[in-house]
Amino acid sequence: MKKAVDESQAKTKAMRAAPMSPEDRRQWIAVEAIPLFIEYGTSVTTKQLADHLGIAEGTIFRAFPDKESLIKAVAEAFFIQAHEAVTADLLSNHTDLRETLLTIIRATREFSRGVFRMLSLLDHDEAHEIIKHQDNRCFEDTVKQALAPYSVQLNLPSDRLGVLIKLVVVAASAPRLSSSVPLSDEEMLDFLLYGMIGQTGSDA
Repeated sequence: MKKAVDESQAKTKAMRAAPMSPEDRRQWIAVEAIPLFIEYGTSVTTKQLADHLGIAEGTIFRAFPDKESLIKAVAEAFFIQAHEAVTADLLSNHTDLRETLLTIIRATREFSRGVFRMLSLLDHDEAHEIIKHQDNRCFEDTVKQALAPYSVQLNLPSDRLGVLIKLVVVAASAPRLSSSVPLSDEEMLDFLLYGMIGQTGSDA
């Protein structure tokens, strides 16, 4: 984790120092702003963002005419970055079906939480446009690829499991969907693996 943070900080420092075209700088600001907007929502100020990036506040104003255009750019950058990150996580090497499925659940839950936060920053029409252009087949194809080594253990075709996993995890991650204690990753894992009356790992 520390290595990833160090690499990110080094990349940010290099990007600040390197000459960039207006479009490249705009894209860089949007990508680097994602964590702030996920954590703080629309309360993020341009001063906070400038301090986070280590740049002058005026640089942000030159890249984006207003906060609304900045938020929209951040949301668009989030979906591109998040899809790439989820794909990388799901296709990492795993030792067994349980570990692979748990990785899928965790990556999907993290992605879902970010999606809900990003969509909450946009008005209805902007949110609809972004959702409309999302390619859900990418996630489903990635899940199919990740689960392919375990196809003989599965009761359902692997090309259908991406849809089912997403339904369970997104519903469990949706804010205010239920007043009960949220399902843990392990509870979702056991439900997806064994259903309500199937054999659990401890019973095998």
